[in-house]
Amino acid sequence: MFHKGDYEIIICVKGPIYIKVEQERFCLLEHDVLVLPPFTHFEGCQDSKEGIDFYWLHYFSQYKERVITGEADQIILNIKTKSSEQRQITLPMHFKLQDDMQILVLVHQILSVHDDIAYIDERDYLTSALIIYLFKAFASQHDPDDRSKINYIKEWIRANISATLTVAEIAENVHLNPDYLTRLFKKYTGMTTLQYLNHLKIEVASLLLVRTEMPIKQITTESYFGDPKIFTRKFKSETGLSPSAYRHSYNMIHHNNPHVDPQIPVPKRIEDSIDYIPENGDVRS
Repeated sequence: MFHKGDYEIIICVKGPIYIKVEQERFCLLEHDVLVLPPFTHFEGCQDSKEGIDFYWLHYFSQYKERVITGEADQIILNIKTKSSEQRQITLPMHFKLQDDMQILVLVHQILSVHDDIAYIDERDYLTSALIIYLFKAFASQHDPDDRSKINYIKEWIRANISATLTVAEIAENVHLNPDYLTRLFKKYTGMTTLQYLNHLKIEVASLLLVRTEMPIKQITTESYFGDPKIFTRKFKSETGLSPSAYRHSYNMIHHNNPHVDPQIPVPKRIEDSIDYIPENGDVRS
């Protein structure tokens, strides 16, 4: 294929996916992102032995594409030292996401935009938000040591999340003072540790709402909330919608592959059961 003027972003959920871009070969694995610039030849270059899952989207930029080369740390530093009016989104062709749940939620929101007549095109804004999140995910991997520490702690929380997990327990297991831990989270995520913990649970619930027909009461439990009323209140506070309204808004999605197995911190028995995605409402190609 040849891109005449559009960018393409491929987000791998399950690999390996083998792609040759011009003369360079890429192997995309789980959580990998590949950005294909305009005016580029690319092709599949090797068979994948097992099934693969991925999302992809095309978009046009308002500005002429510009390819730069250099070390990622230096490029990110250069971006940060520019004034806010001069900053532009810069993405590597190939990188791995450390945390892809918010990215996958945004992709689903783009896919589920209805074709109703509207004054603005929601996809434009949602795609812009997705690209910004991808840039932030890439840039966060090239911050000072404290950023690496936060990424480790976030991964620990993901692996050990439960309905009873507390800030004190997190701090004890990562060998930090609870107040210092919260200051770090506030600095690098804009949220306190407790807010991040609830945010992570809401992201799990969001994915289960759009990818399964699981009853909301069960989703409350599987997203690590002990009380349905607390779950509903916190979900609406973060998303602006009740769980049922959120499901209704984002369930009109056609999937090329009905098996979607993202890496989200849900109980293993639930993760293994997500192998059917209903095509509710209109089916669009």
